[in-house]
Amino acid sequence: MAEVPLPESRPLYGWSGAASIAVPDRFCSDPDRPLFSIVIPTLNQGAYIEDTLLSILWQGYDNVEIIVVDGGSTDDTPAVLERYRPWISVLISEPDRGQSDAINKGFRRASGSILAWLNSDDFYLPGAFHTVLGCFATQPGRRWVIGSGDIISADQQFLRHVPGREGSEDTLLAIENGCFLLQQSCFWSASLWQEAGGQVDESLSLLMDYDLWWRFSQRCSGSITQEKLGAMRYYPTVKTRRQGERFPAELATIYARYGASASLDRLVQRLLAEKSALGERLSALERQLPVRLLRRLRLLPRP
Repeated sequence: MAEVPLPESRPLYGWSGAASIAVPDRFCSDPDRPLFSIVIPTLNQGAYIEDTLLSILWQGYDNVEIIVVDGGSTDDTPAVLERYRPWISVLISEPDRGQSDAINKGFRRASGSILAWLNSDDFYLPGAFHTVLGCFATQPGRRWVIGSGDIISADQQFLRHVPGREGSEDTLLAIENGCFLLQQSCFWSASLWQEAGGQVDESLSLLMDYDLWWRFSQRCSGSITQEKLGAMRYYPTVKTRRQGERFPAELATIYARYGASASLDRLVQRLLAEKSALGERLSALERQLPVRLLRRLRLLPRP
């Protein structure tokens, strides 16, 4: 066994005393125990990816397959990955077409019976794997574990708790009310993954997990646990904020795909109302200021 201490300058949320936890020198592959395959898509997350890896190593379960898909990082990520190379089963380092492409690349190399992906700025919480194994063992007919978790800031301050929720159509349709499944706390069987298409939709940049939950929900109900399994970081440069303008279009695509016509209609009406309100504000601004000045400031298009 080897000890991999966390740098004292960066304690990890939820892992009190974890610096003394010993991890195996290497992971094993025991056919008599469930194998976890954890895919980590990453790009320039050198400030966080060590936490992601440590949260897997510290689970105390050595039948794990870590698959890292790096889209060509130019920061400290390669150095961190080299340091943890003995525990990484598959390392893919090459340009990709985005996060969804990276996730699919990783799962094409996965051989485990329990699957999940973990973004490289997020991490698991203590006991996550033990809880997941217990859910699958005590409810053998269930193939999808949905846990609770916390959303935290970049400096690891608590922002919000997300409870475990049923992976049902009613839950999925409540996404616009802040009701969602925390992807960092979801695990599923390899058989369910294959039945649901064996990939995430690469045309989606933000809601590839939400689309996957729809496909899962059509095939099984999840095993819900209120144990905290994962933590999600939320900060100004996180992708969900940088690309937030894509959210309505991707949500509309998924509503249409799964026949959620009423939700799609409400979404369209809301967007139209927001567009109308924006137009009215711009018109009011135009009336208050000379048109020439507005155009000089590039607030209005030139004729």
